Amino acid sequence: MAQIRNSQRKGRQQVRRYSKSAPDSPVHPYKVVGDPARAITEMRNLPDGVSVALIPSTAAVEQELRRLGSGRIQRLPGLVIKAKGRGSVWRRVKPGPAERKSAIDASAFEPGSRAKALLKGVQIAQNDLKESGGAYDLDQVRVLMNGISRQMVDRKVREGSLLAVPGPSNRRAYPTVQFTSDGTVVAGLKAVQDALPTDSPWAVLNFLVRPDPRLNGRKPIDLLKAGEIELVIDAAQRMGQQGS
Repeated sequence: MAQIRNSQRKGRQQVRRYSKSAPDSPVHPYKVVGDPARAITEMRNLPDGVSVALIPSTAAVEQELRRLGSGRIQRLPGLVIKAKGRGSVWRRVKPGPAERKSAIDASAFEPGSRAKALLKGVQIAQNDLKESGGAYDLDQVRVLMNGISRQMVDRKVREGSLLAVPGPSNRRAYPTVQFTSDGTVVAGLKAVQDALPTDSPWAVLNFLVRPDPRLNGRKPIDLLKAGEIELVIDAAQRMGQQGS
């Protein structure tokens, strides 16, 4: 008959497991002597709290064990065997991140395809802003526009004759690309915004600074500065027709 022996011998490091009820009581691992399969079969009534583990002696044996037991065995988290001299020492370690099972479904916090598309659109628009020269803050715009009041700046934004995008801390930022070399806002901006099928300032900026196939690859903002306002308005209207 197979027997069970205490695997702790004199001279080997002891391994202790602690519980709340007996903080100083050592708990020892045991190994099966003889035929392991027969021993497990004969021990039908194991006490609660006892787990049966398969302990390979080498890395090569472990690989063979995993091959043979594929689908029927699982790796025991938190326990490793490290060689020490002629024998092996059992050490309990903290499970790695891959071995910790979370009660929270992380996939529930993943943004969906629509949310990702929205985020990507904002990132593209912010890149458009950077490549087109950045933005002024409110005080800088007031200086450019001959010291007009904040209320007048807000009014121009509302009516569409001045473009503002959300900036840091949700403060308005005013793309520099809409201003001409003398500091005035480009003519025709309000009419173009009225013709576009969107109220998003990022979408307006994207239309202005990107080459447009309806304008033979030219940028709408460049044509506005050149006085070709009707061409840009027509392209904005056709953009709305294509989207409908």
